[in-house]
Amino acid sequence: MVLCGALMAPATAHACAVCLTGAGNDSVADAFNLSVLFLMATPYTVVGAIVGWLVYANRRSAAKAKSEDGGEPLASLASLQKENGR
Repeated sequence: MVLCGALMAPATAHACAVCLTGAGNDSVADAFNLSVLFLMATPYTVVGAIVGWLVYANRRSAAKAKSEDGGEPLASLASLQKENGR
C-alpha cells in the first residue's frame, strides 16, 4: 500500500535531501557530498591522532630511559611475560 503511494507521488519519494538535489552539477549536492566526507573522516582523524600520540610518547619514553641508564625502558605499552606470570 505504501509502495503504491510512493510510486503514485514521486515528490514524496524524493523527500530526503540527497534525493531532492538530483544528480546534476548542483552546488547544493556538492555541499552535501563534501559534508558527508568530513563527517566520515572526523572519527578516523581523532582516533589516529590519539594513537599517534601514544606511539610517539612510548618511543620517546623508551629512548629517554635507554639513554639515561643504558637499559630497558621503564614502562612499555605491551605487557611483559615475566610480570604477568605466564
